[in-house]
Amino acid sequence: MHAAPEGQQQPGFGPAGAAARLPGHPVSEPDERLGQLLWNVTSLAGMLCDAPIVMVSQLQGQFDCTEIGALSLMAGVALDSGMDQRRQWWRLFGQSGIVCSAADFSLCESAALTPERITEISDLTLDQRFAHHGMARGPTGLRFYAATPMQNQRGDLLGTLCVLDRKPRLLESHQRNGLHLLAQQFIAQLELHRDLQMLQRQTLTDPLTGVGNRRGFDRRLREEWSRHLRSGEALSLLMIDVDMFKQYNDTYGHPAGDDVLSLLCELLRMPLRASDFVARVGGDEFAVILPNTPEVGAELVVERIQAMLQAAQWPYCPVSVSAGVATLSPGEVCDFATLLQRADQAMYMRKHNRRKDD
Repeated sequence: MHAAPEGQQQPGFGPAGAAARLPGHPVSEPDERLGQLLWNVTSLAGMLCDAPIVMVSQLQGQFDCTEIGALSLMAGVALDSGMDQRRQWWRLFGQSGIVCSAADFSLCESAALTPERITEISDLTLDQRFAHHGMARGPTGLRFYAATPMQNQRGDLLGTLCVLDRKPRLLESHQRNGLHLLAQQFIAQLELHRDLQMLQRQTLTDPLTGVGNRRGFDRRLREEWSRHLRSGEALSLLMIDVDMFKQYNDTYGHPAGDDVLSLLCELLRMPLRASDFVARVGGDEFAVILPNTPEVGAELVVERIQAMLQAAQWPYCPVSVSAGVATLSPGEVCDFATLLQRADQAMYMRKHNRRKDD
């Protein structure tokens, strides 16, 4: 149980006009899309139920609007899991936004045990289970609590939509029905946005290798180029071409060539940071965007990639690449197409030099 210490003020509870403070976690804001969805559902729930306090409790997964968020639950994540990703999203009367905190999950976890109905407690102080609950004792002043569980289309329990009040009361029948419908609509909106995000990602991803495609590369390079202009930080770009790939395909067949490209992309990603970006920009050509990376750092990445390729176990014969580096130094202003051209020229120069040495 995550009850607040004795005397600690709970979300929005305290003298009238006092600033709302959230215990448990530092005050934080949700991302824009999730914040809008939370604001809509909590505003409607507050008006429907005439409740000054509305809370969305995330009990499993992660409430975000991406394909790896709340609606893609990992197997084995349960209410008593050691991976505590639970959150509570609060909207208080008179508050201009949604904030995230974790005060006490025992009420919501209890409500989640009966997913087929709304849990309603008219007076927490008179309920033996929760009379000493962190939200009901001391200066918090909470009396009324009602919650409806939220499930996705597969029936996975995600959390609860709750309305709370400082005075004992009960919901009317139309309020209970409306609260249940709002919870369903909130999850449906999350799932819809997640599906749209997945479709968008598919249009930006190379289906063979799983890295970005040319469209994804162009978008990301524009973003990083714009960030470079704003921040003045260095931006580096690698252009990589597989040596003698046509001969490899002619000798071992196209399926074998596809396997090589997939393995190559796995190796390319290994020495990179999360902020770096790999894309397949041609049949056997790849690009790596390295934000906030000077030329010396980019050359070090190339060395690591070459070392990993040499150490790799290839199916038929060793595979090598030619890699060119281009860098925009801090404060340098040029078109992002110029950066791409520089990297392309550097790659072809290295390929030419490699053939001369051979």
